[in-house]
Amino acid sequence: KLLLKSPFFLIFFMMCAKAENLEQKIEKFILNNPEIILESLKNYEERKEKEQKVDNQIKVKKYSKQLNDTTNGLYMGNLDSKKTIIKFFDYNCSYCKKAYFDLEKILEKEKDIRIIYKNFPILSENSVFLAKLGVLAAEKSNKTFEIFYSMINKKKGLVNEDELSKILQKIGINPDQLNNSEINKRVESKLQKDVDLAKKLGLRGTPAFVIGREIIFGYVGGDELLNILN
Repeated sequence: KLLLKSPFFLIFFMMCAKAENLEQKIEKFILNNPEIILESLKNYEERKEKEQKVDNQIKVKKYSKQLNDTTNGLYMGNLDSKKTIIKFFDYNCSYCKKAYFDLEKILEKEKDIRIIYKNFPILSENSVFLAKLGVLAAEKSNKTFEIFYSMINKKKGLVNEDELSKILQKIGINPDQLNNSEINKRVESKLQKDVDLAKKLGLRGTPAFVIGREIIFGYVGGDELLNILN
């Protein structure tokens, strides 16, 4: 009873009542004006997108040397060109195969351009196996890699054993080479460099592209890639 008569209790009670009344007013205002929340979410998403873009630019600059490294022979086009599209891919990725045809058209249209390929085999063990074969092909010659890469990508769906065997026979690659521990270790080392680079860039899937200082996640059409490049 003494507490109820206390002036401090009365002040506290009045403050709580005002706070509760204020909360009700705020809730009512939001319910009557939902566009305020939508606008706030939109602004938040735009801010996060800008922050992510800046972060991507920093990463691309930091790993520029690794991104533009072509010593493993995985490239097409004019090696000396400054106009570059870098593609991270998985041989079993359907959208990577779709992007292959877009990039082929770009290579036909733009002579002064190079496309650098980075392995990111994340879909299956078979993806890793194909990536290793691609590295072996590139070790033989860049032209051998081009043939292997093109023939795999032109096959709809997964490449079966018979189809793969014919492709390897055509380019003169024996998959049994990978049973040699020294060769397999060398190939895995080259493969791991690409995978590590993809992780450093924060890539989550394939395909992914790097053009200039920009990272493009997922499939985009050839025209859009050219617009970004130019």
